[in-house]
Amino acid sequence: MSSDSGPAVSDPAKVRGGRGALVVVVGPSGAGKDSLIDGARARLSENPRFFFPRRVITRTPDRSEDHKTISAPEFAEAERRGEFFLTWSAHGLSYGIPADVAERLADGQVVVCNVSRTVTEAARQRWRDVFVVLVTAPAAMRAERLAARGRELIIGERLDRRVADFDAGKADFELDNLTTIDAAVARFTNYLQYVSGGVWRAIDAGAAEQTTPG
Repeated sequence: MSSDSGPAVSDPAKVRGGRGALVVVVGPSGAGKDSLIDGARARLSENPRFFFPRRVITRTPDRSEDHKTISAPEFAEAERRGEFFLTWSAHGLSYGIPADVAERLADGQVVVCNVSRTVTEAARQRWRDVFVVLVTAPAAMRAERLAARGRELIIGERLDRRVADFDAGKADFELDNLTTIDAAVARFTNYLQYVSGGVWRAIDAGAAEQTTPG
């Protein structure tokens, strides 16, 4: 696994030739995944190479994430009809990434989405070029963020959740979300641009060093 202090693409061939790439952002509840994705979406809003799909969740809308809400029966029917690229269940809810993601990838876009650690292998089976970004943060910080959402009924359960079949060592990039949101978003956006075939900029060190993939 590579950290956020240096180049993090183990297979440079993945980012050549305009091939689409699927970047799945994973990590424990409260690590700040949605904030990072929102920040990167804003920074890359004028770059058509990147696409950030809107998740479908069987949860009422709230300020922590802009998602599409549907009922559990509607979700089951949509899944039966093949309307999702990936689905999973967690905390009594169902989550889905829309099926049109496949078309975006085929067109060469970099698709960035927040998914469960339980579906990283399923993502790798769905698309050839998958990059797993693992976002982490200390438990105390995550607990504070979860409490601020105002909708977490069982914070302890979310903090203690373990995913047995997820191997953190297989993540392509690990981002410790300990600093300001601007600093974390800058590192995350830097990584996304690198995955898309750009250069790695040594943001953290403040150095001018740049590394091209491969």
